[in-house]
Amino acid sequence: MEFVLVPGAWAGGWLWDEVAKDLSEKGHTIHQLTLSGLNEKSETDRVGLSTHVEDVESYIATHGLKSVVLVGHSYSGIVVGQVATRRNVSIHHSIFIEAFLPVSGQSLLEVSGLPVEEEKRSIANNQGMWLAPSREELESQPILNEAQISLLVSKQKPHPGNTVTEPAMLESSLDEIPATFMAHEGWLSNSRETELIDKLRTSNKWQFYEIDGGHWPMLSIPEQLSDKMHLCVALR
Repeated sequence: MEFVLVPGAWAGGWLWDEVAKDLSEKGHTIHQLTLSGLNEKSETDRVGLSTHVEDVESYIATHGLKSVVLVGHSYSGIVVGQVATRRNVSIHHSIFIEAFLPVSGQSLLEVSGLPVEEEKRSIANNQGMWLAPSREELESQPILNEAQISLLVSKQKPHPGNTVTEPAMLESSLDEIPATFMAHEGWLSNSRETELIDKLRTSNKWQFYEIDGGHWPMLSIPEQLSDKMHLCVALR
């Protein structure tokens, strides 16, 4: 299988290094994406959510990828869900890890449960960028050790604010795509997506796994996570 790994907010393809190594050893081909605005080549003020959707579609199309397993974490669940439902490229399976899911007409901030206006003011006050969590904020997260916190602090970058304020647009329903959702117990409990998750649990195209690795399982439990990713595709 061709695994296309899309990082969440503030991160680049480096976030998946350990998982990519393990999946590669299992015989898969791995592609670690860094989205526009998170690399050195982008004009961040022109980057929106639709830019990131196009980034993923363009990468898959340009590289002629087949049997694609498209994986999103946190913010990039919004991206992956749109790519999968648009069907401009062929996606065999989608995996959402500790992810938000796209809702047509709503932005990430709106579905997340975060204080929307407060976050928008912060973005406006920081030249249109959504700032990464501080060391103090990361230290309050469960599971992460000091080395993992230091990695995030040293490598995360401000994220283009338009990507989290621009509404998602779905061209078909999420319950029509084959997908897997993995998260720790309680993830999304403060969001506005619990009804959507309940609906997707009734779909025979979706499967759900509980994982206990905090919000960054690709750092905290990479081998366990890659095992789950491999198995959920192998069983399909």
